[in-house]
Amino acid sequence: MKADIIIKNGSVFSAEKADCIAIGEGKIIKVGTEKDMKGYEDKGATILDAERNSVIPAFIDAHLHASSCTELFKTKLMYGFEREEGEGRQEYIDRMMTEIKAYCDSKPDAPIIRIVGWNPAEFQQDPEGEPTCRDLDKICPGRPLTLRSYDHHYLLVNSKVLEMAGITKDMEDPSGGMKRDSDGNPTGLFREMQAINIVFDHLELADFSVEEYKEGLLAFQDQHALPNGIMGIFDAYASKNAMTAYHQLAKAGELEIRVRTAWLADPGKDDSQFDRMITEKGKYDVGDDFKIETIKFFCDDGPFGFYMNEPFEKEILRVHGLPQDYRGSSQWSDERLKAIFLKLSKAGYQIHAHCMGDAAVKQILDGFEYVERSGIKGSRNAIAHITNIDAGDMKRMADLGVIASMQPAWPLYDGFAVYFAIPMLGRDRVLNQYPMGRLKETGVVIAAGTDFPVIMALNPFVGIQIGVTRKNPKTAPDYEEYQDVICGPDEDKTIDCMSLSDMVRSYTQAGAYELFLEGTTGSIEEGKSADLLILNCDLEKTDEMELEFTKITHRILKGEIL
Repeated sequence: MKADIIIKNGSVFSAEKADCIAIGEGKIIKVGTEKDMKGYEDKGATILDAERNSVIPAFIDAHLHASSCTELFKTKLMYGFEREEGEGRQEYIDRMMTEIKAYCDSKPDAPIIRIVGWNPAEFQQDPEGEPTCRDLDKICPGRPLTLRSYDHHYLLVNSKVLEMAGITKDMEDPSGGMKRDSDGNPTGLFREMQAINIVFDHLELADFSVEEYKEGLLAFQDQHALPNGIMGIFDAYASKNAMTAYHQLAKAGELEIRVRTAWLADPGKDDSQFDRMITEKGKYDVGDDFKIETIKFFCDDGPFGFYMNEPFEKEILRVHGLPQDYRGSSQWSDERLKAIFLKLSKAGYQIHAHCMGDAAVKQILDGFEYVERSGIKGSRNAIAHITNIDAGDMKRMADLGVIASMQPAWPLYDGFAVYFAIPMLGRDRVLNQYPMGRLKETGVVIAAGTDFPVIMALNPFVGIQIGVTRKNPKTAPDYEEYQDVICGPDEDKTIDCMSLSDMVRSYTQAGAYELFLEGTTGSIEEGKSADLLILNCDLEKTDEMELEFTKITHRILKGEIL
């Protein structure tokens, strides 16, 4: 076969002594030296000179929220709207409301006003806590108004939403996530998905339409994913409208990147929800471009969103009036979780569990272990985030073949750590967070993701750099103050630093493995899809604190130069 494209003079990632790649009919047909290319050269072939720079596989983001990116184009964004030094709770709320009112006034005909990006952590140390519907009613009383937090674990709504959704003090709240005042009335604040779904299940306007999702997904693909070299993603749960949008885009040939996503397991609903998921397995799939092979579970519960083996710090518990032995909780009972995991595994589903605390990781691993003892293996189940984990559970993850779907850009010692994480968890637990190096040494597969747009930085090179250094990058707001601090335990600060090659693999090969795509993409091997990036530098020769500034000079997807 003659080549359509030949890349020459490159430093080909993971291919020893190779500096050339021949591409034909959308696939990699030869990896080798210039001499090896002679049998594949054709007069019509496009020759790309990599100029001795790195050629790497295209990135695969193992955990983000592409469908949520519709919010970036259809809502008012309040990411980074932070509390100023010395600013009181009410002053901060008033400033928030002024910003939101201006947006509401600019959309006089909108049937619903949506805001996204506010940060509940700004109220973490206030006994009165977060704003309520009363604050929103002052600026927008007559139209439905919703505020999603940046992490999507909180939803704040005005009284109009409560009225339209029929949410009253008499409505059952199976999770306790619907915050109430002293008289039992809902305050408009909903925490975690089973409570948030009380709103979405009763108010159709709360979710975007299929057409809005299609616009948002194409914008994400063209403006965010492809420019950053991301050609495969796991969208870590999507609504039914978003699923339909994905399906229609894939059928129409407009979905260029490969997408896998998940149904959301709702602990507030009965287990018949899983019968529907099993019955509909494959219904939305479109060839290799779009599949739903996964069920997403949220484990942690409680005011701080962590389920820990040991209690939170004493002062933060005192401020919030919580017992001194409080350590969070799970959204699921052990026995229910085990039964559901077994049922879904028998149906061929992969399970992807959100776990922040070490107790959450332990409970999920107990469930996976139960499934394996029942004779089912090979599901490639994943645990996302893993803020903290016991050493013994690291080994269990490796033994069970559970993937660590982690965010390498998160383990930083910065202002957030000092002012929010340490008061909640203590310095020792914070320095031991996201132990990627120890997980890797234990034998756990680490698949990297960005969690975009929960965290707005989508550039994988930032995550690669932080994974290698565990230091604040130069582009971080807190760089000057914390530039020399390595986020690692005092006894061995660099124990969780990863090698450059391991970090690149976590964003490519490991992501493909999590998505069951390793036979198709994720590495530069003959016969695989030609999904490649040519960079403006040789990564191996680049200063580790300059990796974040790496640029992509050429993008090739399925053998086509973009």
